[in-house]
Amino acid sequence: MVFISGCLDNKTNQDTVNKTGTIASEQIPTANLPSGFSFMAVHEINEKIGNTSINAIEGIYRTNTNKDEIYIQVFNTEMPDKLIKELVEDYKLNPEYKDAKFTQITINNHKATQVTYSNWENIAKYRIIWTTKNSMIKVGPSFDLQNAINLAIATNS
Repeated sequence: MVFISGCLDNKTNQDTVNKTGTIASEQIPTANLPSGFSFMAVHEINEKIGNTSINAIEGIYRTNTNKDEIYIQVFNTEMPDKLIKELVEDYKLNPEYKDAKFTQITINNHKATQVTYSNWENIAKYRIIWTTKNSMIKVGPSFDLQNAINLAIATNS
C-alpha cells in the first residue's frame, strides 16, 4: 500500500500535457433539476461582452418534452453590475435583439432582467440575466419562459 498524499500519475496543474482540472461552479446545477430537465454537460466558454473577452462556465440542459437546449452561463468577475450593463447594451446593438423587451423580474431574491425577443421564424425566445456577489449569470435561450425561470431558480443564486 502507498500512503502518500498527492498524485502518482503526473497529472498535475503544472503538466500542460496531462493537465487535469475540473470545471465547477456551484451555480451550475447537475442534480435535483426542475422536473422535465436533463443535465447534458458543463464546459468553459469565452464570450465577448462589450470590449472584453471573458471566460465563463456553461452548463447545458435539455428539456424532456420539446428537446429545447437551454444554457446556464456563469461569469465570475469583480464587477458583475458593469458586465450586465455591457451585455444589455450589446443586446440593444445586435440586430437579432432589435425588438427585444427588457423586463425586470426577481430570481432567488435578486433583481433580474428577462430578455424577450423573436427568432427568424418570429417565435419568442427568452433569456434571464442577473448578478450575484462576484458573478453574472445568464440563462437561456429558451422557447418557454417558464422553463427559463425554472432553470434560473435551480441555480440557487
